[in-house]
Amino acid sequence: MNLQGKTVVVTGASSGLGEAAVRRLHAAGAQVIPVGRSAEKTAAVAAELGAEPLTADFSELTEVRRLAKVLLDRCPRIDVLVSNAGCIMAKHTVTKDGFEETFQVNALAPYLLMNLLTERLRDSGGRVVVTSSQTIEGRRQLDPENINGKAKYEPYEAYADSKLALALLTREYARRHPEIQVADFHPGVFVGGLARGLWRERLLTNSPLRGTVERFVGTPDKGVDTLLHLAGTDTPLHGEYYKDGRRTDPGATAEDAVVAGRLWDICAHGTGLPL
Repeated sequence: MNLQGKTVVVTGASSGLGEAAVRRLHAAGAQVIPVGRSAEKTAAVAAELGAEPLTADFSELTEVRRLAKVLLDRCPRIDVLVSNAGCIMAKHTVTKDGFEETFQVNALAPYLLMNLLTERLRDSGGRVVVTSSQTIEGRRQLDPENINGKAKYEPYEAYADSKLALALLTREYARRHPEIQVADFHPGVFVGGLARGLWRERLLTNSPLRGTVERFVGTPDKGVDTLLHLAGTDTPLHGEYYKDGRRTDPGATAEDAVVAGRLWDICAHGTGLPL
C-alpha cells in the first residue's frame, strides 16, 4: 500500500518510537494524526508536520472513548492505526477505572480504541499495526483472571505481562476481524521515554552518555523500519508478529486462542463492549 495521502493515526506520538514514526510517515506522504498524553509535547511534534495533534491519557478510559469520537468525527477514513502508546509504572497504581495502570495503558486502552474504530477501519480497507515487545517470546502463561497484577508488584514483570496481554488481544482481534489487516512487532531496544518514574530509564534518557549507549542498544529511528514496512506492505497481515523486519514466531503462549478468547471477554466486560 502506497502511504501517499493515507490517513494514519499514531498513538504514543509525543516521544520515542512514536515521535520518530510520525516524522517518517509524514515523509512518506501520509496524512499523520499524532496522539499523545502530553499536550505540549504532542503539539510540538505536530507543529513540525503541520498536523493537528490530539491528546488522550490512556489511564482514563473516558479519554480513549473521547479520542475515538473525535477521530470518527474528523476522519472520513482511517487507513492505518498505529497502536504505540505504552508505559512502565514504578509503583503499583490502580486507575480510576479499577485496573492496574500498566495493564490498562498497554493493553486494555489499545483494545478499546481498536474496537471503537473497527467500523471505520473496515470501511477504509484499513489496518492496525501494534507495537509489541520481544518479552512476549516464550513468555509463561498469562492468567486472565489476574490481570491487575501479582501480590508483589515488579515494574518490568507488569510490563511484560501487559505486552503479552496485548499480543493475545491483537491476535484475537485479527481472528474476529479478518477483513482488517493486523500485525504486531518488536521495535528493537532503545533509550526512550517509556517509563514513568523509573530511575534507570530517566538516568539513561537524560544522561550525557546517552549517545554512547544508543550505539549499542539502538535508537527509535532504527525501530521505525518495521513499523513503516507493516504500514505499507502489500503482504496480507492476519495477526502475525514481526521482529527485525521479518515475520517471527512469538511462541505458543502469545498464540493461545483459548487464553486470548477468555482475556477478550474480560476486557469486553471491563470496558462495556459487547462480547
